Amino acid sequence: MTSTLTPRALQRKDRPARMVPKAPRNIGLVVGIGILGAMAVLGTVVPIVAGYGTVASPSTVLQAPSAGHWFGTDAFGRDIFVRSMAAIQIDLLLAVAVTLVGLAIGSVVGAISATIGGRFDAVVMRLTDILMAFPAFVLALVIAASLGNNALNAAIGVTIAYIPQFVRLTRAQALEIRSRDFVAAARVSGTPTLVVALQHVLPNAFRAPLVQASLIAGWVVLDLAGLSFLGVGVQPPTPEWGQMIAVGSGDLLLGNWWTALFPGLMILLAAAAFQLVGDRLERSIR
Repeated sequence: MTSTLTPRALQRKDRPARMVPKAPRNIGLVVGIGILGAMAVLGTVVPIVAGYGTVASPSTVLQAPSAGHWFGTDAFGRDIFVRSMAAIQIDLLLAVAVTLVGLAIGSVVGAISATIGGRFDAVVMRLTDILMAFPAFVLALVIAASLGNNALNAAIGVTIAYIPQFVRLTRAQALEIRSRDFVAAARVSGTPTLVVALQHVLPNAFRAPLVQASLIAGWVVLDLAGLSFLGVGVQPPTPEWGQMIAVGSGDLLLGNWWTALFPGLMILLAAAAFQLVGDRLERSIR
């Protein structure tokens, strides 16, 4: 028996089947964006409703997780859930800001370096190699400790530590793009080199660094928390995950596990969410 369906109808009939295998590949992206979205909402709503958890309460010192205190309380009687949610404003905003600033500076420098070439490009690459010779966290620690122990200096240190990665990635893309016909036409028409780099080369070399930024944002969360844990980042009583772990680590010996566990879980969730988004975006450009 022959089918009476037209080719167009067969195409519509097969469309859902073709779309099913693609769905699992997007799960990581959906989950990552969902986690970050939920954290952003909680980080905005909880401080408005319950404050920032900076006021000590001697009557509720080191209470285990319960219906009244979902994440328990710390050695000062402060609600860890409230502080963990309030810390989202610091940790995520700093992570996004540091990543975007590093992306902007590194991409511009990489595009200009590749477009100009010659001795200028060689100097930029040697400076980049020097900075990349140090692990990003170690370099950020040295810079932040030298400038002073506060959140701004920690952010500056982490930004400088990751700029070289964006420079190298953008330059690698720009080296291929600068040889294309539209770039050659712009040069022949007398367009200044900087204009060629920013208007023609950079926009076409920006995709890979932008994808890499979502991966680096996860590393930035870890680095900022690590700096605060060592005392060179956000200072108490401002709620911040790494600093909360540092304060609560001493309670572990007394069996009060919750004071460090829940801030650590928040770091894990944030870093994992950025990595899920970045991994999916990275696969999309392959």
